[in-house]
Amino acid sequence: MNSPYEGKFKITQTFKGAAHDGLDLVGIDSKEIHATASGKIVFAGWENANNHNQGFGQYVVILANGKYYHFGHLSEIRVKLGQEVKITDVIGIEGHTGYTEPSGPQGSHCHYCVRTSMSPGTFLDVCSISGIPNIYGGIYDDGYRSGQKKEEKKKTMKVTVEYDDHKFSGLLEEI
Repeated sequence: MNSPYEGKFKITQTFKGAAHDGLDLVGIDSKEIHATASGKIVFAGWENANNHNQGFGQYVVILANGKYYHFGHLSEIRVKLGQEVKITDVIGIEGHTGYTEPSGPQGSHCHYCVRTSMSPGTFLDVCSISGIPNIYGGIYDDGYRSGQKKEEKKKTMKVTVEYDDHKFSGLLEEI
């Protein structure tokens, strides 16, 4: 599963195609939004600088592998236009800018969608791309924690040594 969060998050609105071209996600462990693909920032700002109550509000778009990854309704943007980002880099903070209902179920969240271009109507199935199930109210953990190293299993080998009619057996562990 590849989500914009580190750790646990909740789905507050599902992917419905043209009716809702992405997932609305709320962070539980963190409100930081992370790049879900390595690529280039092709947009970072307000969807409509003259009316902050429209559309995605403050949002970021990453172009990666021919797809446009959109992260909407951010309260803060932490990247710049043209910047190269790697998967898991922090790109912003979850918020409720643009067209949202701050006191309702669509309050602070990240609208996460994937498109074939910058334009609405060019949506791709974000669930099949990210692996996030399309289930309203579902709480998931993407399993990633920054700064945590995955515990590597050390290799061991069973050895037997014979010396002066004595046998010694044991496990030899990689250092």
